[in-house]
Amino acid sequence: MIEYYRGAYGANLLTRWHGSSLAKAFIPGGLSVILYLILFYFDTTPEEEVYLNHPYAVGVLVSSVSFLIIFRANYGYQRYWEACTTVHHLMSKWMDCAIFIGVFHLQSEHYKDMRPPNFFDYNELNDLNLTRDRETAPPPLEEELVNDNMNMGSPTSFASSERSIEIGPSHSDNRAQLRRRRYEKSIHSTKNTIRGASVDTIDRSHDQTRLFGPGRLDGGWGKMYPNDINGKPTATYYDIQKFGKDASRIPPSEPLDKRGFASTKGGRTPSLFLQELTHLSSLLCAVALTTLRNDLDDVESPLGVYTPGQKWPEVDPHYLSKDVRRQAYEQGPFMRNIRYLLGIDQTKHARTIYNAARPMLVIGGVSDNEIAFLQRARGPSAKTQLVWNWISDLIIREHHSGTLGNVGPPIISRVIQFLSDGMLYYNHARKIMFTPFPFPHAQLSAFFVLMMVLAIPLLMVQYANEHWLGAILTFLTVTCLAGLHEVARELENPFRNAPNDVPLCTLLAFYNEALITMFSGHHPDAYWNESEIIKKRSREKAINGLKKEVSQVGALEIPTLSESDSAEEENVAVKKLFEVKNASTDALPQSVDSLEELKRLIEKQEEKIKELQNRVQKKGDRVEKQVK
Repeated sequence: MIEYYRGAYGANLLTRWHGSSLAKAFIPGGLSVILYLILFYFDTTPEEEVYLNHPYAVGVLVSSVSFLIIFRANYGYQRYWEACTTVHHLMSKWMDCAIFIGVFHLQSEHYKDMRPPNFFDYNELNDLNLTRDRETAPPPLEEELVNDNMNMGSPTSFASSERSIEIGPSHSDNRAQLRRRRYEKSIHSTKNTIRGASVDTIDRSHDQTRLFGPGRLDGGWGKMYPNDINGKPTATYYDIQKFGKDASRIPPSEPLDKRGFASTKGGRTPSLFLQELTHLSSLLCAVALTTLRNDLDDVESPLGVYTPGQKWPEVDPHYLSKDVRRQAYEQGPFMRNIRYLLGIDQTKHARTIYNAARPMLVIGGVSDNEIAFLQRARGPSAKTQLVWNWISDLIIREHHSGTLGNVGPPIISRVIQFLSDGMLYYNHARKIMFTPFPFPHAQLSAFFVLMMVLAIPLLMVQYANEHWLGAILTFLTVTCLAGLHEVARELENPFRNAPNDVPLCTLLAFYNEALITMFSGHHPDAYWNESEIIKKRSREKAINGLKKEVSQVGALEIPTLSESDSAEEENVAVKKLFEVKNASTDALPQSVDSLEELKRLIEKQEEKIKELQNRVQKKGDRVEKQVK
């Protein structure tokens, strides 16, 4: 695909030759001019014996050929646009499948320690009129305040406008605010965002109007992986040990790791299941796109290793590195342009070399065993179906073993449907790639384009009085018709005709980076249970529960014993005291403060129990002596 920008009247587009249909059309246009000049200077036919009495004869031919060529160009564009659509559809469906499986995997029992809180368990928070806003709206510009008050039309509006001007931000403050947001709230990480961003020192966890905790920049993985060596938690892409007690709370001030969520900077590698899932999904898409670009079994179609964070592949072959260009094109730039203009650059050998220089990249690479199976599968559809089988087998096996959590079979069947939809769109793309534009129409349009090279000069000779004007009109007319024909030929097969092909290598890189987001874990702001509001509510709930529990324990009746009680009555009394102790212990809330408050009461009960036990023991000894 050729990238270009909008210059003045498109004049900047005229200097590009490689991939230009206009440049190809120059050749038949130049031949028609040569033929016109030959007829103009060397035709000895008397002026009274003209070939045509009216231009309508050639005009009918030109109109018919124009309709024929425009029809083909229109369908060529439709094939190109449909190819782009089907590629994005198949990638979208397979991405949906992979992301859903990754989300289901985080719901398994192995990850219960890192799960964020659920709003269902904190329904009482809805009574506090809290919000989940991440930011408050910035103050309006002073011009807006003045205009609003002026439009009110009341005398008090002028006074309010004056007050607004006094408290409103100045122009310089507004510009500074916009500049800060440019650096602090940009979704892209650049040198300016790293250098210009300031660390937000406001602890919004103390905001009593918003349910917003300090957040976890490790996605919760730090709660999942304790370090057995030094007792500190570890994460995957985030160095959670670097900030001590503020771990996973402070954004890194240095440039982000280019590997993104695939980084192991935190001391851990991502989940093995997620790694396997991303690899197979990447392999499935890479094999599918490779077979779209080249479906010949007797030529090489290599696969490469994708490194997260690497430079995006160039969409335009013109901007490839020198080393890659030397591999993709055996000839130099001059001969490459000549071969393109003559239409002999898309030979089987040339396409093989070009594809080998730009392999499809797979996350984690490809093993020798996988290559052996792919080589054993015969045909492009079989190779893609093989990898589709691998990823389907992984999903079903892991679902039965519990890796996907408590997800019902109907939901899993829906995920498999996503895989199936992706294969449907893949076969739509195969239809465009495998089935060429119908030969009868292609032959007919090619024939009449060549006839225009002969017909247009004949027309211009009869009706152009100046040779230079006839030459220009001949060149422009033939170049227009031949150019439309070349546009149709370029767009008919959008997977092969470089450089006007669909940028499959770049699209696959986008797909791979999207897959890696599965390593991110949970939303960083999902851990709102660590906010001060939740802590305050927990303390209040514990205190209220403590008061209730203490009152319940204080209301328990502690039995007493006398010397005249029988042994059976004493045993019943001891049993009741044990029940009192157990009741007070069971009622003990799980907080340090409640333990201190109940400690004295329990100690008193234990002393009475020991005293009663001693008395029962002594009385039992006396009874035993009397029996003897």
